[in-house]
Amino acid sequence: MTPNGFHFQHEAAVAQRTERFVEDSPAGPRPRGRTWVDAAKDAVFFAFLYCGYVPLRDAWLSLIGRSRAVVVYYHRVGDCDRLSKPTADFRRDLEHLKRRYECISLAELSRRLHGGKAMRRRSIAVTFDDGYRDNLTQAVSPLLAAGVPATFFVATGFIGTRRPFPHDQRDGARAPRPNLTWPDLALMQTAGFEIGSHTTDHTNLGTADDQTMRQQIGDSLTALNRELGRRPRAFSFPWGQPADVPPDAVAAARDAGYYAVASAFGGANRRGADPFHIRRVDAGNGHLSRLAVRARIAGFDPDYLRLRIKRMLSRRSHRDGK
Repeated sequence: MTPNGFHFQHEAAVAQRTERFVEDSPAGPRPRGRTWVDAAKDAVFFAFLYCGYVPLRDAWLSLIGRSRAVVVYYHRVGDCDRLSKPTADFRRDLEHLKRRYECISLAELSRRLHGGKAMRRRSIAVTFDDGYRDNLTQAVSPLLAAGVPATFFVATGFIGTRRPFPHDQRDGARAPRPNLTWPDLALMQTAGFEIGSHTTDHTNLGTADDQTMRQQIGDSLTALNRELGRRPRAFSFPWGQPADVPPDAVAAARDAGYYAVASAFGGANRRGADPFHIRRVDAGNGHLSRLAVRARIAGFDPDYLRLRIKRMLSRRSHRDGK
């Protein structure tokens, strides 16, 4: 048993069964070349990380019991594109997380948020979205080796099929990427990983009608419990931006029996946060530099900052227009 209470009693078997997949998997494209703009961005990220602000801020937040709890999300491991991170980079991410943060499960984070007790240590939870098979062949073994728990949010209608995800079709993928199967998910769950819902069909619930929204949320949970056994499960929104996370859908997920709901537009979680509005940070973009990922996790996420500024200006404009 790990310090987080995860049972990895079958990790040796899992590692042995996944090793041959790793050996046979292509290395994938190399990261794109760096430019002076990339170097300038890294200089800013370096300054943020090492100017002394982060440790002072974290010490103060620990003192007042409001340490940051960060949830990172990935999609694919093995290739290098905006949804894929090379396996070596993923391993380095895990080493950094183990060294700098208390690695906990999403379920443990939810319990802490529900309890409302002081949060004295900065913590982190790892999640994956969609249900690509490289999650098993490329990510499980490093996670087990590092002793890091993870939650895999899967779109159940894609499991055991060759259906391409809509974002892969939009990006012009030449061939469908392999998806996980139900035996794969059973193996991962047996190894101690949590399997959650990402709807049935990767539907944008921000634009779905009420009936479709409830079916996507409820049918996915039913499928998971039927195929993998009944147990507490969490839900993450496809696309996950503010407009994709309507309050009615959050309420429907709560009513369906999920224990937590996650978005995907950035931000950290602190004592008093709502487990049905868990914020997550993108760490799986293979085009981001190592410094960029670490700065995002530590609290400097340009995409999230732009979103906050945009929402602030929108509220001010709305207020001035009254």
